[in-house]
Amino acid sequence: MGIKPCNLHIRPFAPTILAPEKLEFYMADLKIKAGSTVRVKITKHIAREGAKKTLERLFMKDKKLAKPLADRAANFREQPKRRGGQIWTKRPNKIHLDLARGTEATIKATPQAIKDLNSVASFIEVA
Repeated sequence: MGIKPCNLHIRPFAPTILAPEKLEFYMADLKIKAGSTVRVKITKHIAREGAKKTLERLFMKDKKLAKPLADRAANFREQPKRRGGQIWTKRPNKIHLDLARGTEATIKATPQAIKDLNSVASFIEVA
């Protein structure tokens, strides 16, 4: 009683590579094309911690909302030094946005950003 060879032939997975401008994602009834610019508005309180982090990361792509961090970074001079045998560079602290109801941001719709928007679709409105 040995193991019989299997007659199934498994073909390797070959993903189809498409240009980003040809990718289309659907979010509810709204059709968002990759590469377009969309306006995102928070419509209700964000209950999930993961959704809050996702929206914060997306909203930091809006230059208007990220301006305080950019201003601080402009005045911050990095001085690499040795600390514990490693090169250590202090950088400006990250700001955490107040993601209250009604907060808006304008972001570029990359394929990953569209997937992220889909994951938090219950908390936002896209225009």
